[in-house]
Amino acid sequence: MNDHDLKQLWQEQDMTLAPLTLDTVKQEVQRTHRRVARRNAMEYAACVLVIAVFGFYITVFPSPLMRAGSALIMLATVFIAWQLHRRASNQALPGAAGEQGWMQHQRAQLARQRDALRSAWLWYVAPLLPGTVLFRWGVEVDLAPGGPFARGWAANLAIALIFGAVALVNWLAARRLQKRLDQLDRDAR
Repeated sequence: MNDHDLKQLWQEQDMTLAPLTLDTVKQEVQRTHRRVARRNAMEYAACVLVIAVFGFYITVFPSPLMRAGSALIMLATVFIAWQLHRRASNQALPGAAGEQGWMQHQRAQLARQRDALRSAWLWYVAPLLPGTVLFRWGVEVDLAPGGPFARGWAANLAIALIFGAVALVNWLAARRLQKRLDQLDRDAR
């Protein structure tokens, strides 16, 4: 086969797509619903862990900066959990809706998740910054050199990179959801 034969074969292929069935749409909606519920459960569990750890730090470390930073991180974590519920919780599944109702639900759910992920830097990452800076300041200034936390610019850079990575991962996930939304729009035509 030469290039011309391959081009001709490609141009002559049947491009009709199999129509979406109600069962296929329902399965996709339910899969998205389970994925969001699983992600949110893990996030809520992480929030509980963060609050427990920094609550422990408040009682263990005498440094006022570390205690204040711990308190701010705990407050930020409560705010994050509330925002996660408000912005990214599952919407109720449609009842006896037909295919269009399920498609509209899926599109709305994906758009909701995309919007939450796009803005995660604002409601997920940014609230933790003041407490983290204050806590790290306490580590650098008040904690004895043999303390349990790494010190210096390398440790602070590593924490900054983690915050940046979290923001980037959420942004990339939002882009993937946008591509899925674009595909849904094409399929609906």
